Amino acid sequence: MKEEIHVSTLTSLHIPMVSKGHTNGQKIMIVMHGLGDSLDSYRPLAKEINVTGLHYLLVNAPRPYFFGHSWYDIPPGNPRDGIDESVKTLQRTISELNDQGFKNEDIFLLGFSQGGCIAMETLYSLKEPLAGIVALSPRLYLEKLPSSINKTPIFMAHGKADEAINFNETFSNMNEIKKLNSDLEFHAYDYGHTFDIDTIMDLRVWLNNHL
Repeated sequence: MKEEIHVSTLTSLHIPMVSKGHTNGQKIMIVMHGLGDSLDSYRPLAKEINVTGLHYLLVNAPRPYFFGHSWYDIPPGNPRDGIDESVKTLQRTISELNDQGFKNEDIFLLGFSQGGCIAMETLYSLKEPLAGIVALSPRLYLEKLPSSINKTPIFMAHGKADEAINFNETFSNMNEIKKLNSDLEFHAYDYGHTFDIDTIMDLRVWLNNHL
């Protein structure tokens, strides 16, 4: 089993895997919260997902935001500067994990809302595929979507009643991304700006197929 995993780029918490299962014991998921939240909210997630052979690295976004953190400014601020900075930070985090023995093909990115945006934007910037991207209720921007992206598997979920990020906007942008990467599984749910046990159960199935 891996010893404690630390990165210098972001405040983080390592939740070790329970057992290898059928995996190589080298799988890890970087978990990114949404606007104004922190890694503490995601401590129960590892138990809820409940798959073997997966480490979790919960991280705080780099910018303070009231009592939590943010990955980028929201309008009327300029989101793009913060997105680009956060992507560079996450690239360095991935490089630190590479130095600790994790290959890109063993690294998952999971993000909710702003975290989902950063997960997807980081995907656009990488040449080598990751193990997978999990984007939950993400804000999707297309201005930096390249003409081709690597074939990382993607799990995306969004609530039809999302009051913060419009479902139809995400659905439309998702279809543009899917033209470049057909390995994109999209789930629609009857909730607002959140995710629930149904999402986690569907995610569990997807993860077990990609570990």
